[in-house]
Amino acid sequence: MKQLLRTLLTAICCVALPAAAETAEDMLVEMNLIQNNTALMQAAVEDGRERGQLCFRCHGDDGNSKRDYIPNLASQNALYLFTQFEHFANGSRKDYVMSKLAGHLSKDDRIAIAIYFSQNPVTPRQQPVESNPRGEKLYKSMCFACHGSDAHGSQQYPRIAGQPYEYLELTLMKFLHKDPERKNSPMSSVVQNLSEQELKDVAAYVAHMP
Repeated sequence: MKQLLRTLLTAICCVALPAAAETAEDMLVEMNLIQNNTALMQAAVEDGRERGQLCFRCHGDDGNSKRDYIPNLASQNALYLFTQFEHFANGSRKDYVMSKLAGHLSKDDRIAIAIYFSQNPVTPRQQPVESNPRGEKLYKSMCFACHGSDAHGSQQYPRIAGQPYEYLELTLMKFLHKDPERKNSPMSSVVQNLSEQELKDVAAYVAHMP
């Protein structure tokens, strides 16, 4: 399957790209080529299922995380996932596990894994808190501009709908308290005028979004 993907992609890239994809920008172009070609997409999903074995222990076989403090990768935007792999690998984003893992992933690994997880649906889970109108109001007044009215994000911003509440709360608190792991995120400035309770309300609302 890996050879099929590489053969198909090479044939297309020889026409579409002037040189071998080396930069992150070139790799994003390569991902777009894959996502717009049915045969390449099918091969990439199968390839990603094989290459993503190391991710399954924490994020689940299909990208639905096994622990509430770990994010779902299922239905995440493929280009966003790929970009985060790059950030972990180059040190602009830090995490004890992911920083080490991303550095050992090849370009093809990152592309295939991102595409594989993006194609799997989010499985609804029992959340420890109920959604509430305060969180909905805050989300619709602040968060929708980047993450969308459905919280499904975009190529640039992550899907946050249906993430585990614990993960959402922990992440928002890191932004609020300017944790060094997330210091480069624009979210740190976005949340500075919100209280911890307001952020918890937003997390509760988003966790219950489909």
